[in-house]
Parts: sequence; C-alpha cells; structure tokens
Amino acid sequence: METASAIKLVDEMIYKPGWEFAARDHSQRFEDTIVVHVDYPARNSNRDQADAGYPNEITTYAEFPLVVKGCTDEDLYAALLKVIMQIEEHEAREFLRVRPTGWAPFHPHRVTGMRRWAARTGTGLLADLQFGIA
Repeated sequence: METASAIKLVDEMIYKPGWEFAARDHSQRFEDTIVVHVDYPARNSNRDQADAGYPNEITTYAEFPLVVKGCTDEDLYAALLKVIMQIEEHEAREFLRVRPTGWAPFHPHRVTGMRRWAARTGTGLLADLQFGIA
C-alpha cells in the first residue's frame, strides 16, 4: 500500500464517539511508514478523582508509527484495531485502583506499574511511552 492511500484510509476511520483519527507521512524518517494520531475522550484518572467517580472529562491522544509497505486495506484496519486495543488497555491500567488508598498497581505512567504489567504480559516498557511522545 502507498503511504498516501494509507493516510486516506486512516483519516476515514470511525470508532467510538469523540475518537478522531489522523495520519501523516513518516517516510522521510522511515521508509513506507505513517504515524497515526488518535485523539480520544477520557476521564481524569488521577488518584484524587477516583472516589468521586472520575468526574472530569478530558481529551487526550496517542501516536503510533505503522509500516504500510505490502499492507492490504484489511492489514491496515487490523493494525488500527491493535492500536485501539493498546489505547483501551492503557486507559484501563490507569483506572484500575485499590481501595482505600487508590493505588494503581499497573499504572502506565509509573515505572513500577509499567514493570509490573510487562512482567505479566511480556510487553516492553516502550509500549507505554508511545502515549503522547511518539
């Protein structure tokens, strides 16, 4: 698949309300690669928000590089679904907390949480670092 075709397909994606997809060419840095930018609604997951039921809505984002050379449209859609599942997993790990302290054992923004999760899933710490800095 050409990068321009992949960008057009990503830009047409629909998921949940408030989720927006945009892609840009990244082949000047990595051959036949795009970067997918996803804006999505979430709640403020800070510990002090937990007991109140996470009342504050925010919009956040994640970015993921994808190599598109040799991809079909179905390959691209499958890769996008994996991106969505990574985002959903990331958010779930922020919100899973233990009462009464509000401790988040697998918090993806804390090195200890990243390491605990990586030890159970075999994922590396880099997966969490894609949220906001790719």
